[in-house]
Amino acid sequence: MTGAAATQKSEGLDSTLKLDGSGTLQENFGNLTSIHDETMKAPSTSVAEQPEATGDAAIAVRRCRELLRTVPLEDLVTPNEDLWHGRPAGMETGMQLEAEADPEGGGVFLSHVWDEPFGWSEHFIAQSFTGAKALQVSTALYEAERRQLHQEGSPMRVWVDFASLPPPVSPSDHPLEQTIFGPYRLPVEELKRFVPRAAPVKVATKDGPRYTLMHLPEGHSFTGTMRKTEWDDHGRPLQNPELEEVSWSIPAGWHFIRNCRVIPEGFISPWAAAEKPEYRPLTEQLRRWCQRLALREEVWLEFTLGSLRAECLLLADTMLTMHSGFVAVVGWNYFDRLWPLWEWAVFCARRGAHRVQLAADAFSKKTLVEYHRAMRRISVVNASCRDQRDRPILLEALEKLFNCSASMEMVGFKTGDSESGPTVVKERMVDYSRVERFVRVTAIAVFAREAALANSRQLEKTDETGWIALAQELGYDDLWNALKKCKPWDWTDVVQTEAESHILPDTLRVCHTHSLFRSGTNRFGL
Repeated sequence: MTGAAATQKSEGLDSTLKLDGSGTLQENFGNLTSIHDETMKAPSTSVAEQPEATGDAAIAVRRCRELLRTVPLEDLVTPNEDLWHGRPAGMETGMQLEAEADPEGGGVFLSHVWDEPFGWSEHFIAQSFTGAKALQVSTALYEAERRQLHQEGSPMRVWVDFASLPPPVSPSDHPLEQTIFGPYRLPVEELKRFVPRAAPVKVATKDGPRYTLMHLPEGHSFTGTMRKTEWDDHGRPLQNPELEEVSWSIPAGWHFIRNCRVIPEGFISPWAAAEKPEYRPLTEQLRRWCQRLALREEVWLEFTLGSLRAECLLLADTMLTMHSGFVAVVGWNYFDRLWPLWEWAVFCARRGAHRVQLAADAFSKKTLVEYHRAMRRISVVNASCRDQRDRPILLEALEKLFNCSASMEMVGFKTGDSESGPTVVKERMVDYSRVERFVRVTAIAVFAREAALANSRQLEKTDETGWIALAQELGYDDLWNALKKCKPWDWTDVVQTEAESHILPDTLRVCHTHSLFRSGTNRFGL
């Protein structure tokens, strides 16, 4: 097995999370759960031009339309070094941008890494990494707008992690650890005080919004008294019900209502509460559910919450695909991180490398050797992940999207007792060489394009700063042949020659006429 293979313990295979669905989501959403295999795969220039999604894919897209939050182009094109300082896992940057709902999608996805590439100060003594990054992001976004990588007819909006992805509401807020918060009990009157009257996302669908989203910057606390009434055999409430103190706190952050039901309290009997249908997301908004059941203010409810961050992680594949363009801020450590590698691979596979705008030309002039080394060492297995809980999600998504082969291989022996003897230990090995080859080929092609645009005005730049030679070295013959046919300097020279051949006769004719006019002037003395 080559270095492109990853190991996963066989005992944990059944619990590996699907990227767009999990057991808890299946339990809460029923058959509405979407899985990333169903996501729209055909590349196109805009979201509107994509084929109509059906089934689970349509549900995934509808969910993303309500959850997608982006920032306007103007917030990022002004170079601001404070936006790009590194941060610990789960922490926000010191400089915050306010992301807004973007149900139409079709904007640009900004992919980057927080960490400074190793050896940066050796290559760039006078410029900080964050300063160069801020300038490069600004330039690349303007270029993406010029190339019309966003949805036509709409102002360009940008998805960027520190503004569009909410911070975790707790350390356990993760699809593989905790997806349900609660339960919380309270009367309808109290629920209406902090649940929005209308969903904050305006979705252009005939059915309207289905999520009940809540942004609680300071959290929410409640303390109340609940009457636990007992009932006799004839269904009559007994006097002097037991009183129970109810007290809870919701952590600060972005939440959505996962589940809600009427519970027995006061004059609501257990059988009467059981007859009330439960609320579930993606069916209707919570307040509409309360109105449909005609619930009085004093009726008690029990609800659970989900985190908007975990929901976005579960829908990451679909949410990424909804963007029309991809801006990659590529340092030579970019592909050493699993999330950027996954983002690049998925976007190029779904939408095409021609919709990628590279933000790296300012970095690469002094560091071509580092970039070439980065291409050679691309490895899914060795790519690091800031939050190790994300790794199984991303690895499974790559395995399924690229149809990677897997097998159980012996890795050792486990010592047993004297009678049974040693036991063979096997691990599931996944070969990610397809992913790595795809990422290298697309990355070299994109880098070669940028190099051609920057260097082809010089006749000696025939190899586009070594990217064509690197494709040949790695054995990518089709890519090498395609790049060798690219002759931008010759093409430019031909165009200029043809232009001059058309312009020169006209120029000579004008000069001849001007000469006759001057000689006539002298002859007639006018």
